[in-house]
Amino acid sequence: MAHNKRALGMLGFIGVGALALGLAGCSSGDAEAGGDATGGSGSGDLTTVGFVAVGPEGGWRNANEQAIKDAFTEDAGFELKYAPAASPSDQKSQLDAFSTFVNDEVDVILLTATEASGWEDSLKLAKEAEIPVILLDRGVDAPDDLYVTRIAPDNVQVAKSVGEWATTAFPEGANYFVLEGVPGLSVVNERNEGFDEALGGASGWNKVGAQTANWKTDEGKSVIETVLKANNNNIQFIFAQNDEMGIGAAQAVTAAGLKPGTDVKIATIDGTKGALEALAKGDLSFVAQYNPFFGTDAVDAVKKALAGDKVDSTIIVKSATFDSPEAADKALADGLAF
Repeated sequence: MAHNKRALGMLGFIGVGALALGLAGCSSGDAEAGGDATGGSGSGDLTTVGFVAVGPEGGWRNANEQAIKDAFTEDAGFELKYAPAASPSDQKSQLDAFSTFVNDEVDVILLTATEASGWEDSLKLAKEAEIPVILLDRGVDAPDDLYVTRIAPDNVQVAKSVGEWATTAFPEGANYFVLEGVPGLSVVNERNEGFDEALGGASGWNKVGAQTANWKTDEGKSVIETVLKANNNNIQFIFAQNDEMGIGAAQAVTAAGLKPGTDVKIATIDGTKGALEALAKGDLSFVAQYNPFFGTDAVDAVKKALAGDKVDSTIIVKSATFDSPEAADKALADGLAF
């Protein structure tokens, strides 16, 4: 499929404005686990797709990367080479995999970056090789003419839905704390931006603090245990930027002798099965979905890019929100959990 790159020319690189969407993962042609990004370009008529992925990170990431694997099958005309990072924060292994895919002259590269910065040189190499790059989920700090598009739910809007719900749940305001994801990711900044925008000038809101818990349940629990002790349990609301940290926060609230949902309300983002089950039990009060199922959107973008057709600079994936045990039960019954 190398001829596709010739035909593409520069038409595929039209990602103007993609950064505005802000920042937050195998294979029919298995270069699978362990990050094996080796192998030549596609065989036969298959389009070869190099997927620089994050790898096991939690429920959302697992669902998202499986959705990509399910979409880029040999039956659909693709050979997907899956290269997860050595760990969810190991950018070097991602940069190495990206470089290997360029050298192997794959037809397209899909990238979910572990970090926003540090990608410009790699993207320039791909552009020089006429290999279109499509960002999945997370954005990167690089000129938007170096990639075709970014496909993701709108982090700002999803976090804004959390803030709007919070101002309704606490019309008089509240003391609140924010559990943030891995530092350096645009998704963290975007989720803060959307939440803060929703709170706007609302009165009575006192931000006690914010701290990373690295997307992890145990760290979320540890952070909130410390915050509750330091503030004599005077915290009424916790915004956890992902489900796992929110579930950890609920454990800390319970351990402190308080009742989640009554004494301390907790809102999260992602919409995993564990979070919806926690919402159904009352341990969480609000869950904003960050829809991971955009494999078909990625396939569509790849086909258009290789054909030299126009691709929107950002492709926003629609998401839903759940604000009650009943809503959680329905979502679970409808199979919306992952």
